[in-house]
Amino acid sequence: MSASLKVLKSAGLLFGIQLVQRGLGIVSTLVLARLLAPEHFGIVALVTIALQFFELLVETGNQQYIVQKDTLDDDDLNTAWSMDILIKSGIAVLVIACSPALAAWFEEPALTTALAVASLALPIRALKTPGMMRLAREINYRPLFRLTLWQKGLSFLTVITIALVEPSHWAIIIGNLVSASVLAAGSYRVDHHRPRWTLARFRQQWGFSQWLLMRGLVGFTRSQIDNLLVSRLFGTAQLGGYNLVREVSLLPALSAIIPMSEPLLAAIAESRSDPATLAYRVRLSLALLVSLLTPISAFIFLYPELIVNVLLGEQWQNFASLLRPFSLFFFTFCLFALISDAFIAQGRVKTLFWFDVVSTLIIVAALYYWGSASLDTMAWLRGWLAIATTLALLALLERQVRFDVPRLLHLCMPSVLATSLASLLVISVPVGEDSQILDFIVRGSCYVLISASFMSALSWLFLRRSTEWQQVVSLLSAFSSKFLRRG
Repeated sequence: MSASLKVLKSAGLLFGIQLVQRGLGIVSTLVLARLLAPEHFGIVALVTIALQFFELLVETGNQQYIVQKDTLDDDDLNTAWSMDILIKSGIAVLVIACSPALAAWFEEPALTTALAVASLALPIRALKTPGMMRLAREINYRPLFRLTLWQKGLSFLTVITIALVEPSHWAIIIGNLVSASVLAAGSYRVDHHRPRWTLARFRQQWGFSQWLLMRGLVGFTRSQIDNLLVSRLFGTAQLGGYNLVREVSLLPALSAIIPMSEPLLAAIAESRSDPATLAYRVRLSLALLVSLLTPISAFIFLYPELIVNVLLGEQWQNFASLLRPFSLFFFTFCLFALISDAFIAQGRVKTLFWFDVVSTLIIVAALYYWGSASLDTMAWLRGWLAIATTLALLALLERQVRFDVPRLLHLCMPSVLATSLASLLVISVPVGEDSQILDFIVRGSCYVLISASFMSALSWLFLRRSTEWQQVVSLLSAFSSKFLRRG
């Protein structure tokens, strides 16, 4: 099977997996938004920030190491598993010991116990079989589907049950522990590899991972600095609203787009020794992603109040204005992740690290000096800084890969034109103001249908003779034929 077809099939499976995971996650978030107060979401946000920081301190980068390695044996897998358990168990102990100090620094006493309990998810998740990394290397995500159903289903039931009985931040924390436990136990049902304790390849893995570790710390600072500043400047309740709206803006990214693009890492890694093939795959990947992101970002930008009212409820309306700048953040969030993966797939982790250092220093300084006036100022500044850093990283990738920027822009033109036309037409759609849910459904459906129709027609008109268009059509035809035969 060709690498392109494997990527397409795996992307479809990942979409199915994420449809289950994020579908239940979205329902859970929407229910909790009506049961919990902003203060509860603020505590959860602080717990998430603290755990992400501690986890990044011990990020081994084992999956990236396994995926990009030319040859793989059991010692590689077992060392990755052993390192993960050893380091993340230690970090959980450190989090528990530091939780009182962190609660005092954030001026939130409830954070002490919440953070200590939530940290247990780190070593629990580390227990999963390392065979899962081999499946990712092989671009084989089918075995994960059944496990995902159990993992997310049981977690969802736990969260909703606790929230209905006793609405608090504990619903989300305990649900996360259940999810980690099901993942760890269930992984041994979907993959036959049984790990044994060894650190035989520690030196090799650490040599690869040290740059990912440092990049992870820098990336954490870049991604969470606005949340940290909001917490210190505006309080826990404001952080809860700011973080929840930001999460809503990223739902399409975390639900489907980024997981579906994961197989591209392996496909790009396969072609790194062939400059022409590498440039082609990077260009095609970027074009597909931009074509998908453009209409979604535009819809979020156009209808922030409608989206917040329907998804979260009117009690969150004061934070709705934040969704417009976060549409910029959503667009770059996905694109930045793909560009970074392209660097990692080529083994250029050091280059990526130094770029992250410089860009993060600029972001931190800008937010600190100019973002403290209001939540809206913070959000808009964060969105435009994300645009600037993504464009800079894209320019750096072009210098190294030569994927041909004018050709990339030509491939993205149908999406931009289709989005513009769909936006103009949907704004003029007459919908009664009695029901915001009806308004959301009608406008959303019309927008999807119009943008998809225009994009297909314009792509055929402008791109039908391009190699990229012919490959996409060929892959879709092959995928559809196999699907119909199985049906």
